[in-house]
Formats: sequence, structure tokens, C-alpha cells
Amino acid sequence: MKIFVKLILSLILTAIVAFIDFITGNELSFSIFYLIPVIYSSWYLGKRYGILLSVISAAAWLIIDTNGLNVSADHAIYFWNSLVRLGFFITVTFLIDKIKQLQDNQEEIIKIRTAELVKEAEEHEKSRNELILTSTKLRELNSKIESIKEEQNSNIAREIHDELGQSLTAINLELQWINKKYSGNEDIANRMQMLGEIVSNTIVKVRKISSDLRPRLLDQLGLFPAIESFLKEFSKRSGINLSYNLPSENVKFESTASIMIYRIIQEALTNISRHSGSNNAEVLISSNADMLTAKIKDFGRGFDRSKIISGAGTLGIIGMHERANIIKGTLEIISGNGSGTEVILKVPLK
Repeated sequence: MKIFVKLILSLILTAIVAFIDFITGNELSFSIFYLIPVIYSSWYLGKRYGILLSVISAAAWLIIDTNGLNVSADHAIYFWNSLVRLGFFITVTFLIDKIKQLQDNQEEIIKIRTAELVKEAEEHEKSRNELILTSTKLRELNSKIESIKEEQNSNIAREIHDELGQSLTAINLELQWINKKYSGNEDIANRMQMLGEIVSNTIVKVRKISSDLRPRLLDQLGLFPAIESFLKEFSKRSGINLSYNLPSENVKFESTASIMIYRIIQEALTNISRHSGSNNAEVLISSNADMLTAKIKDFGRGFDRSKIISGAGTLGIIGMHERANIIKGTLEIISGNGSGTEVILKVPLK
């Protein structure tokens, strides 16, 4: 039905051009305008219909220009001119058909490529969703592992402090009793004193191990007193001049959030002690109704973040980021060669 309508339209266009050619007389040539129905039919109907319209247009031009083949001039000239125009029309028909084929092929290629791109996009989206799901599951698993690890650390710290610490204290008391009882025996007294010093040093080490596993102040007094105690101990142990400013009012956190914040600050200061080469550092912690912000900064050699992140030896940094993610916080590390390093932790309080 569509082909029939287009064919009728092509014939109508030919008739219109022929009519105008007829009424304007032989002085004006309208052969170029016969290309309109020829091109239309070649493009929309195909090569066969284009040739058909070429023949009809050439015949119409011949009949009109020869006044129905009744002119007195030599008909051979008109037939030759008509054949030339017919050849021109057919050549245009083939060219239009070729262009149409190229366009159709291009459109088909575009459709195929578009379908491939859509499929690739769907696969990428699927892979992305799977990656997000896997990442979410890994993050949840990491959160559970951290919680379990801290719970185990807490249990081990409690056992070490309560059981082992008490046992060592009892041994120390017994050694003191033996030392008093045999104070007249210089050899025994010296040995008991030496053993007492060993036991006392062991008690100190046991308390430190217990505190490293789970700071007791964290559960007893809260986050900021535990951090302050750690900062004083860190400065004394490392020899780094450490300045700090903590909020005067304590903030209540869940147990997981408290230990994660504590561990991030602990890891940041450990990195300063090991890698920065700085003799000075500062810890600034502030909080408002919505956000806790902790900034740990040194003035050492710094590092190239692109090389550190793309290379090995980044487990500490990865662990800090993961701990921040567990408590829905963000961790930013600002550093450069020779410009020191600043770690900025932000944790939402709501």
C-alpha cells in the first residue's frame, strides 16, 4: 500500500513538471526538474521504479518538446537528446540507489553497534551492581571481623589483666615475704630482690599488652580520657613532642565506634613514629552536635600518595579507611614529599 501511494506521488510529480514544461513552451528547458520524481522514486521505491520514472520523464519531455512528434525538424535530434537525458536520469537513479544502499548499510551498522553498546552497558551495569554488592558484603564481613577481633581482644585483655596480672602480683608478694624472712641470708635476699624486679617488670609489660589489646580507660572513663592517656604515653615512649587539644566534654559512643576512632588515631601516630622522621606532631579533636573531627598532623618528610596507594605497604592506611567506613565516617590523607602528612577523620554523631 505504501509503495502504491509513493508511486502515485511520483507520477503526479512527473505530471506536474510535464505540465509546466508544456505551458512554458520549447524556449525554456525543464529537463533538470524531471529529476525530482526520478530521485524521489529511486530513493523511496528503489532502482526499478527509478528507471521506470526515468523512462516516463524522458518520454514526456520528448513528446512535449516535439509537440506530439509533429514538429518539422529532424526527429533524430530530439530522439538523441531524449536518449541522452534518459541516460542521465538512469545514471542519477543508480547513484541515488547506491547512496540509499550505503545509508541503509550505515544505519544497519549503527543499529547493530547500538545494540552491542546497549548490551555492553547492561553487562557493565550488571557487573557494577555485582561489584557494589560484593563490596558491601565484604565491608559487612570486615565490620563483623573487626567487631569479633575487638571482642576477643577485650576478653584476652581482661584475662591477662585479671588472671595473669593477679598471679604475678601474688608471686611478687610471696617473693617479698621470702625476702623478709631470709633477709639475714644475703645470697637469698639478693636473688629474691632480683626475681621481684623481674616480676614487677613483667607486670608492667602485661598491663601494657592488656592496654594495647583493649584500653581499659575506654570502657571505664570514655573515649577522650583514653585517647589523652595514650597520647601522653606515646609522646613519652616515642620522644616526639606531641601537642593535642581534646574536647572538654566527653561524647558517648557505641563501643564499636569508640574503639575504631581510638585505633585510627593509634595507627596514624604509629605511622608518624615509624615513617615521618618528624620530632613534632599535633592531634586536634573537635565535636559538635553532628560531627566529630579528628586531625593528626606531623611535620616530617611526607610521601607521594599515588606511589603509596598503588604500591605495597599500605595495609595500615587501608585498615584506617576500613575502620572509618565501618562507623560511617570518612578519612582523608593529605601529604606530599617534604610537606608532612595530615590525617583527617570525620565521624557523624547522629
